Amino acid sequence: MHLQIRTVPAKSPADLVEFLRVLAEAKINIEIAGGSDVEFGGEFAFAVADGREDEAVRVLEVAGYYPKLVEVVDCLLSNEPGQLLACIEEVAQINAESGMAIRDISVGVPGEDGLIPVQVYSEARPPSS
Repeated sequence: MHLQIRTVPAKSPADLVEFLRVLAEAKINIEIAGGSDVEFGGEFAFAVADGREDEAVRVLEVAGYYPKLVEVVDCLLSNEPGQLLACIEEVAQINAESGMAIRDISVGVPGEDGLIPVQVYSEARPPSS
């Protein structure tokens, strides 16, 4: 498992540019990013270099944001058919044992080895209505 930071990038109103500026000014590089409805109340999910998560959280809290650290499954994929499927199958097996479901997926840029980092975030399934 790896760590990911998630937060609504809003003080009021939501402004992803200002949010990202806080991290850039602190010289914190985003290595993996994802999100949905980011400026409509949704979360922006991202990862920084291992060991800098706490620093990124502190910088954001000082700036008035409310980030949280969560555990994610981290996969390294080659650019070939079926790689994402294999990653999601692994997550599905983990989730089947824990009652979780995939909330979202975040993708990074290829590393020097050419592998693409992908993080899969899962949460407890909501109760059926």
